[in-house]
Amino acid sequence: MISKLIDFVVLNEDGIEPLLNNGLPELKPRPDTKFISELEHLIATGANLEITTLFAELVSLGEQWDWAERYYDYLVELNKVEQYNANLPDPIPTEEGALIEAEPKAMPTEPLRPAVRTVDNVLEPYQKQIMKIQGIEFKGIDVSLNESNQNGLSALKSALEIAKEFEVDDEFFPINFNAETCDGTQVLTLVDEAEFKEFGLQFIMARKAFFE
Repeated sequence: MISKLIDFVVLNEDGIEPLLNNGLPELKPRPDTKFISELEHLIATGANLEITTLFAELVSLGEQWDWAERYYDYLVELNKVEQYNANLPDPIPTEEGALIEAEPKAMPTEPLRPAVRTVDNVLEPYQKQIMKIQGIEFKGIDVSLNESNQNGLSALKSALEIAKEFEVDDEFFPINFNAETCDGTQVLTLVDEAEFKEFGLQFIMARKAFFE
């Protein structure tokens, strides 16, 4: 049974785990891991894919370490139960002269090791949120499909219409659009009306598809 913990215990130079006084090896120090709640909070804040991927890896690692710690506790309890059952107290006589046998303790339940989840496995329930944050790529910038960017586009469209009304639209472009991305705010320069319309159409169609 100890062999199931081989990836989690301290080994000596011969590759064999040293045993402690309780007959069990020592667990390695737990590495940095993350809980699924921490990953969900990270995704909600709009972190970039690189950091999100790292957190997903640490969540998967944490699931394995959670099991290893539970399994270690199981082995400790198993040892105690086996020792108790091997040395049951003598029967206790009643006033009537009958003997009451000591009941052995029930064996603890072995925790099953979960399958190792890949990053894709961990992130699968959050793909829609991640897609919204990543958004569309335009001129090398990933523009998030959020309401703030949509409002920014609407404001630019209204401003362009006013510029046309006063016949100064030839001075409107180029214009810098402050796009919210998973890496923070980035400046997307739109050189003319055609590029502005192309960007706006791609954004609106992607956002429409996202909410369908």
